[in-house]
Formats: sequence, structure tokens, C-alpha cells
Amino acid sequence: MNTTSQDTNSAEAGQVAIPVDDAALGTFSRDQALRLSADMRRRWFRLRRVKHAELLRVARHLDQLIDPYNDTKIISIIGPTGIGKTTLATGIFTQMANRYEAQRKPHEVPVVYVSAPANGEQSMSWKTLYRRILATAGEEHLDLQRQITLHDGEMRSVRPDRMSLAHLREVLEAVIRYRNIRVIVIDEVMHLLRFQDNLAIMDTLKSLADIHDTKLVLIGTYQIAPLMIEYGQLARRSAILHYRRYAIPQKSNPAKLTEDQSDFKAAVARLQAQWPCVEVPQLESAWEDLMRVSLGSVGLLKSQLLELASLQMTHAGVLQASDLANAIKPPKQLRQIETEILMGEQELAGACYGDAASGSEAAFKQLFAKLTGAAP
Repeated sequence: MNTTSQDTNSAEAGQVAIPVDDAALGTFSRDQALRLSADMRRRWFRLRRVKHAELLRVARHLDQLIDPYNDTKIISIIGPTGIGKTTLATGIFTQMANRYEAQRKPHEVPVVYVSAPANGEQSMSWKTLYRRILATAGEEHLDLQRQITLHDGEMRSVRPDRMSLAHLREVLEAVIRYRNIRVIVIDEVMHLLRFQDNLAIMDTLKSLADIHDTKLVLIGTYQIAPLMIEYGQLARRSAILHYRRYAIPQKSNPAKLTEDQSDFKAAVARLQAQWPCVEVPQLESAWEDLMRVSLGSVGLLKSQLLELASLQMTHAGVLQASDLANAIKPPKQLRQIETEILMGEQELAGACYGDAASGSEAAFKQLFAKLTGAAP
């Protein structure tokens, strides 16, 4: 363990929580965070966004696909459960908002981020989704709007909560154009799949993307892979970004690490540098073991380390073996998660952005050689 000259208990007890919001707390350095209460340090560590190679790759490819001059309308970001898609989504929103900020007019909302509803209804609630998009786009007084209908020759207003889906859709289309919404990010897209036919869902999403110069970014687990792969009408105008875990080789060579191993080890080092307790466990020396118990997923590792740090704080900052046993996922759960990951990886093989060379590597190299003038 690494310790400083400061007494371990002084960072673990007698602290007063500082009332800061997440945005402010996220700017704190580790030294500043260590002066906070245990609860605030847990929150601070949860907010830490660990940049690593795979996260940066997905963000870079997304930036390419978001370009308004390409023909891609629907982009899906698919990855295993627990890999950190919500963290990725937050970063994506900030990245895209910054992209459009310079040319944004005061009334415009270039980027909208919502989560697909999971409200227990027996069918997908498009009304709920549309309302969420409208509210996020700044239509705060939607409930004051009234749909007008004719009844026995008289004009009557309809209560906002009884607006027809068609009318709500008309309002949404008008708002997308007026607010000049360029990107709609829909997280937790697997909730769209419940109780409904994939074809109907994709038809609706495609029509949403066709309203304006708008792109849809759909984020979800491997459950949404068939939604994107099987819908032929979208093949020309869609792209799949696979947010992958880091591959764990069957046999490891300590003298020559794979690229994935090096990248994962670097992510572990960054997490160790942000540890929210004075006493710091030697994570980097155990990176191979941590890679196995997290299945190569930095997001899954982060959630387990957050639990480990929380348990360490309950023992005056001294890590105990029981803390590690309680923080690491049990083998049966890991096997279940790994089974789902393997099936998802197989489903997406050869279907993702950048996979063109995987079909025929020799043919791809020959084409590239011709385009660059290197062919004989």
C-alpha cells in the first residue's frame, strides 16, 4: 500500500460535506477531494471519467460520423453491460454540444440527450419519448399547449395529457426545425424493444431522422444489435460503433504485451492515480488479475473499484481482504456477463464502422494499393 505522512484517519473522519454540484465537484483534484467527507469522495470518484484508448476511438469515430456532409443518419453505439456507456454518453453530449456552440443561434438547441422510457407500459410509449425530447429541447410549457378538435361542429380543446400521438409528433417536428436540432442522442435504447416489432420501431426512428438535418445516436447493449443489422432500409444510411472491451489473450507474455493489454494497464494506472483514499492499493501491479475479473471492461472495473473504495472508507481507510471479496463480482455472475458479451461480439463481427477490411483482407489491401498508386 502507498501512504502519505498524513494520518490515514484524518481523511476518513471529521469532515464536513461541501455542498457542491456534480459539475463543480468534477473539477476537484485528488488532493482537494481527500479533504472532503467520505460520501463526497465516493461521489467524486464516481464522477471521474477515465479516458482510455477504446473510449477515445469510439469518440473519434463518432465525430467523423456526425459530420453533416456525410449521408449517415442513424448511428448506434453498442457495447456490453457495465462497460460505461452512460459515461460515454455524457462525454458524447458535451463533445457534440461544443462542436455546434460557435454557430448556434440563441433559440437553437443543436444537441438533445434523452433516455428511452421504461415505464412499465405494455407497449412502447412514443408519447413519453417525444415529450422527453421536447422538454430537453426547451419546450418547458408543453402542457399549456392545446390540441383543437372538431366535435359536432364545435371547436374544442383537448387536455395536454390526452393529445393524440399524431399531434404530438407534429409539435415535435416543428420544434426540431425551429430549434435546429442536429443530433438526438437516445440512451438505453433496449427499452424501445419491449413488446414491439423491430421493423415498426426502425421505421419510426428513420422518419424521425428524416425530419430535418438531424442525426440519431442510439446507445444500448448488444440487445439492440438485431435492430440495426436486420433493417435493410437503413444499411446505406446507418453505422454501428462497437464499444468493445479489451481482449484478454489465452496466454499472456509478460515480455510482450498486446495492444489491448497495454491500453488496459494504462487505464488501471489512471484509476490508481485518482484513488479517493489516502492509502492507495497497488492496482497497477495487479492489472492482469483486474483485467480478468472485469472481463477487460474498464467500466465494469470502475464500478468494482468504486465499491472497493467505499468499503475501504468504512474501515478508517485501511483496505481489508473482505472488502476485496465483496467488491469483486462473483464467478457465476461474471460467467453470465461473459456469455452475453461473447454472443454480442459474434453478432457484430463484420457489421461495424471500420470493419470493411475484415471481409477480405487481401482484397482490401489491393484496393487501398490501387487508390494510393502503389499497385503494380
